[in-house]
Amino acid sequence: MIEVKSYTNESGYNEALKQAAGYGKDIGVPEVSLVFFVEYVDDANREKYGKIHTDEETGVRVVPMFVGTGN
Repeated sequence: MIEVKSYTNESGYNEALKQAAGYGKDIGVPEVSLVFFVEYVDDANREKYGKIHTDEETGVRVVPMFVGTGN
């Protein structure tokens, strides 16, 4: 499963992780790819926010990815 979001801020990022895990649980998949569209992401933030997250409540793994849309 792939979930697509626009990155707005850290709290929105955390909510997106939780929401994607919930969707994964609802449809019975163990892993969800969460794709964020951003104008630009530097290497430090890609490393910080691009780590695989396993939701404690659902057990679903969420794999965040960032796609730069700017120049």
